[in-house]
Amino acid sequence: MKKVCRNDLFVHDMIHNNPGLAPYESNYRDPAFLAQRGYDAKVFDLFDCAQFGLLFDALSEKTGKEKVFPENSEARAWVLRRREELLHEYEKTKQAGLQVCFMMDIIVLPKRMMELYPEILNKDGNIDIQKPQMREIMDVLFEEMFEVFPQIDGIYIRYGETYVGEEFKTPWHKGNNPIQGDMWEYHKYLIDYLMETVCEKYGREIYYRTWGFGELQYDRDTYLKLSDQVPVHDKFYFCIKHTTGDFHRTSVFNQSLNVGKHKQIVEIQAAREYEGKGAYPDYIANGVIHGFEEYLWQMDLSKDQCLADVVNTENSLIAGIWTWSRGGGWDGPYITGKNGKDGLVEVSDGKELWADINAYVISHWAKDTSRSDQMYAMEYAREILGMNETDAAIFYEICLLSARTVLLGRACNTPLYQEEVFFTRDQNIEYAKVLQTIRSAMDAGVSDLLLYEQKRSVMIWKDMCQLASMLSDTCSVKDYIETTCHYGYCLYAIYEQIYKGNVFAVLGGKKEEIEACIKRYEELWSEWETLYHTAKGCPTLYAKEDKIQELIGYNWNRGLDSAINPLRNLDENGKLKAEWLFGEDGTEKWGLK
Repeated sequence: MKKVCRNDLFVHDMIHNNPGLAPYESNYRDPAFLAQRGYDAKVFDLFDCAQFGLLFDALSEKTGKEKVFPENSEARAWVLRRREELLHEYEKTKQAGLQVCFMMDIIVLPKRMMELYPEILNKDGNIDIQKPQMREIMDVLFEEMFEVFPQIDGIYIRYGETYVGEEFKTPWHKGNNPIQGDMWEYHKYLIDYLMETVCEKYGREIYYRTWGFGELQYDRDTYLKLSDQVPVHDKFYFCIKHTTGDFHRTSVFNQSLNVGKHKQIVEIQAAREYEGKGAYPDYIANGVIHGFEEYLWQMDLSKDQCLADVVNTENSLIAGIWTWSRGGGWDGPYITGKNGKDGLVEVSDGKELWADINAYVISHWAKDTSRSDQMYAMEYAREILGMNETDAAIFYEICLLSARTVLLGRACNTPLYQEEVFFTRDQNIEYAKVLQTIRSAMDAGVSDLLLYEQKRSVMIWKDMCQLASMLSDTCSVKDYIETTCHYGYCLYAIYEQIYKGNVFAVLGGKKEEIEACIKRYEELWSEWETLYHTAKGCPTLYAKEDKIQELIGYNWNRGLDSAINPLRNLDENGKLKAEWLFGEDGTEKWGLK
């Protein structure tokens, strides 16, 4: 394809707040900030979706049944409060010159709707969008939505997991995955309805996310099988992540991008939930725009590997970029503001610098793709951080090194063994995944390579700390950069001791080496905790105690001690007494080998 440069992409941004917890405090909540940064739209997250401000009174008038939200009821008062709050936020966004969009769980309805209209439920008790009465309900939903909230410009359609109910602070609603039967049939039905109703009748845009249902989210052939059945409409887009799956390193570039016939928007997470959420340097903008280094061995070099490959082509289908400046995952670490349950976790003087640099570079590149990420990163350092040229160069070097150390410490840069990248998410660890990685390396005879990559990651963190110390004393963010580089060093050095100790324990006969790993692990924790208590603006730490974390949404991860405590009680040969075992049904348990 002929290579071109683009300046016609639109850019949207969203903060995805932890479901059920206090919302993030962030510059990106302010529409004026987004406008100043060149964004075209603010995307509100699931819990600021207009569906929570709807009463459905028109449905009662049409069917003759009782009102979904009775007059003077607590539920009706809740909806009316949410309506006023949302109207205020949407109008503020419009006044800043931005479009108003939100991510919407399809399908979520008032709980009382199921009592009044049980015919919309299938035999499993789930809402079924193909039930005849559901079409009338959905017609009323969108009619009221656009009448009450005329500010709305577009809707991001989310399906799959549904976060609604008391624990997510939406006590009067209930929902489920709309795909309740044949995947192709239900997706086609839903898309046709949304295109006919939202796009055609009301003139609003639909961004249909492929994330959330099997191979549709990343498999080219599956995507084409569905999208080829759907007519093209100028207000309909498919929204696709740039990775083949969750936002992990070693998740290759999504081959569903820039294929088919429909306009597309690319979804990118700036504060990656598996990589510290902005608590330490983690520069992904270079890899997203130009390709990650691991693609050299992971991917066929003739395939698209980055945004530049799919955007800078003649007749590209990519119409826009959607950044998640903050959010994703379920809990910490937290970098600034009051967070967690009821805002009880506070980080004073923290910054969102490491999320901000990713969002800045990617969104600015989208407006002029003729320039490299380095040009925008250096611009950010000078104009946003106030750095001189020397400090800007040091800052960019730290950024590039962070991409390499995260790859080596969180994933791997070799096809010789398989890293279980889900071994940590949020502030926790999953010991079973640590052992799976070790078993993979040992089965391939390359456990020494696994340990070398962990060691090399820590060495790079030391280099980054040294570079941070070289920043000018007049640099306003020097202390914060030093703190967060030190933070990353402590965390990844702890990872190294966990992997090293467990490799030795699986091998056996290395009690002294294992004891040294335990000792070093505890020393690193002391160093990390001292940093947290003494360094201004230090992000919250990961969980240490060996117990299940009380998180909304999932409960399989524990504190990091869970991956070191088994090393304290080995058998007579210096080996683990037990390991995580996996049953034929995929369940796991702790048991004897």
